[in-house]
Amino acid sequence: MIIKRAIAVESLTKVCEESLSLIKQLIEADNEVYAKGYEDGMAAQAEVQKTLKPWVGLMEDEVELYWDWEDFQTGAGRSTIFEMVRNIEAKLKERNT
Repeated sequence: MIIKRAIAVESLTKVCEESLSLIKQLIEADNEVYAKGYEDGMAAQAEVQKTLKPWVGLMEDEVELYWDWEDFQTGAGRSTIFEMVRNIEAKLKERNT
């Protein structure tokens, strides 16, 4: 009985060691695939960045062209603010497309 038990323990130990080895191989393979995907993604992002032109904003004096502070203070109406926002938006789109 002791010999059978020792053989069973030895067999089980061998199976566990082989399983652990396979699990480690799978983890290593997954890590390689992940690393390759990460590297490919970063390379693609770098290529996209090369084609993008930098954002161009508006200077303060340009914003003031579309902002009538007196109308805003007197509550001249929502349309004044709406028009100001739309004018600034249009100018930014023009500069950044």
